[in-house]
Amino acid sequence: DLIVVPRRAALAAGAIAAIAYGAGAWAVAPRLPAGDEPHYLIVTQSLLADRDLQIENNHQKGDYRAYFGGVLPPHYLRRGANLEIYSIHAPGLPLLVAPAFALFGFAGVKAALLLASAAATALAWLLAWRVTRDPAASWFAWAAVAFSAPLFFHTFAVYPDAPGAALMLIGVLPLVDERWREPRRLLLVGAAL
Repeated sequence: DLIVVPRRAALAAGAIAAIAYGAGAWAVAPRLPAGDEPHYLIVTQSLLADRDLQIENNHQKGDYRAYFGGVLPPHYLRRGANLEIYSIHAPGLPLLVAPAFALFGFAGVKAALLLASAAATALAWLLAWRVTRDPAASWFAWAAVAFSAPLFFHTFAVYPDAPGAALMLIGVLPLVDERWREPRRLLLVGAAL
């Protein structure tokens, strides 16, 4: 019943993904944040502390030391017209994770991204079910999505890829489920896209 009833199976798929992503996050935790992750986080800190996107003062104060051990030079191309430094990284992800960062710091951001990604895989299971009406095909499609190398390793990393994938899955809903073509629901789909 748990693996064939659509809603229960989707919840099970999301739970399995969350456990797997949690294990992956735990395994690589000593190496993160790395790459552009601390740069997204410092934009988040600037939004929360200063209510702006000017990151130079956050770098000067060393706000990043709470989650990054090295020296973090700002990622920018040139100063803005007001001579302030703005990150080359778009502020969408920092805005999205700001509540989790405000409440729980870097660990909260990772947990929120991980759980959102697991929920997205549950949605992927449901989308596959809507298209095929076949539990086996839905589980196969879910596994292909949930455990693909790009998605798996971005689920607990502070990059916009996994949240972007989740939002795109919402955009697919009206294509496979007639109920999502209602104006109210289409508003949500439009917001996600």
